[in-house]
This record gives sequence, C-alpha cells and structure tokens, in this order.
Amino acid sequence: PKVPLVSATGSTRMGRDVGPRLAKRFARAVLELGGNNAGIVCPTADLDMALRAIAFGAMGTAGQRCTTLRRLFVHDSVYDALVPRLKKAYQSVSVGNPLETSSLVGPLIDKAAFDAMQKALSEATAHGGKVTGGTRVENGHPDAYYVHPALVEMPKQVAPVTEETFAPILYVMKYSDFDAVLEEHNAVGAGLSSSIFTR
Repeated sequence: PKVPLVSATGSTRMGRDVGPRLAKRFARAVLELGGNNAGIVCPTADLDMALRAIAFGAMGTAGQRCTTLRRLFVHDSVYDALVPRLKKAYQSVSVGNPLETSSLVGPLIDKAAFDAMQKALSEATAHGGKVTGGTRVENGHPDAYYVHPALVEMPKQVAPVTEETFAPILYVMKYSDFDAVLEEHNAVGAGLSSSIFTR
C-alpha cells in the first residue's frame, strides 16, 4: 500500500530521486538530506570556545552526520592563533570503538566511504591543499575503516570543498572581508547548518 507520509534520511542525490516520486502522488515527505556546512571565525571570536566547537562539530561521529562542519573560514588576523591549535586537536583525538566513552571518532560506515574520503583528499592536494591526518588507523580490525580525521588547509574554495564528502574532512580557508566570505559560505547548494564565532 502507498503510505501518506515518507520520512527518509540520505544524500541529496537520494532526495532528488525520492522527492519527485512522492510529489507525483501528493505524498507528504520529510527528507533529511546531506549538507556541506560551514563555520566562520571572526576576529573577535573566543578562540578557546571556537576550538572546542569546531573540533566536535567536524570530527564527532566521524563526519558522518548531515550537520557535520565541513568548511571553515577563519579571519586572517586570527588564523595563526587558531589553526595550529586545531591541528593539534586533530592529531591527538581518540579514534576507536564508539561504544567507549574515550573515543570521539568511530569508524567510517564502509570501504566506499573510506575510498571517497581518500579521493577527496587527493583532489584537495591537487588543488594546493595541505592535509593533516586522513590516514587509516590500523587497529586489528581489517574490515573496519577507522581513520584519522583530516584537516585540509585550502588556498581557496574549489572542488572537492564545494561537494559533500561523508567523512571527517574539514577544509580550512582564510578570509579578510566578511561580505565576501558570506558569499563563499553560501556558494554551495547543500548548506544545512552554519555557525559564526564572534562577540
């Protein structure tokens, strides 16, 4: 039987496929789709608070959440004060069994997710990105895809930054003009959540 309401969680590609089918029969839909979410760090931001929020927002759930922070624009006046600290957080984060309270980052869902992450990191490097992390964690579980979260310093917002990769990748870029960075922030088609760190 055809149900009157369909709730579905998945990629924007899935939404483009399911949405028209439901509309054709006037079914109601609740679609929780992907997001290429961004944060902006202003010169007046509390950097300690921003660091904690960014680290959890980008690395928690191994980047496999539609509200994961994926792009970060940092004002050039605070970039050197924040990004090295963020790199240290990335290098020291606990990767392991998500049932253990000490682990922040669990495994990727499957090999396809791991391969997509590695492809995105290769593309970012080809566009001048500097990658911290992103490698596989060997922990005695050959069928599990645990990874070190990746922080990628990018010279500008280009592919793959403009595309969602369902993995713990955070692309970090400098900015100097707030109006211009708002345009960059809004330049992707799948923004679901966003944040601005300021006082």
